[in-house]
Amino acid sequence: MEKKQYTKICPKCGNIDIPVKTNFAEMLMPTPEKCKKCSYSGLFPEVEINEIEEFRKSIMEN
Repeated sequence: MEKKQYTKICPKCGNIDIPVKTNFAEMLMPTPEKCKKCSYSGLFPEVEINEIEEFRKSIMEN
């Protein structure tokens, strides 16, 4: 059985280059994540790797 792989994606521009909090102190800080491409700050949904293009198409339609 293949394990599904997920990534965070920007709900505004579809970018997947979202900085990841890497140490324990960063994980405890209540600072929002920020998209490196469009500077969106807020919640980032996680999507399956193979559904990235479909997600991008859906945000471009809106």
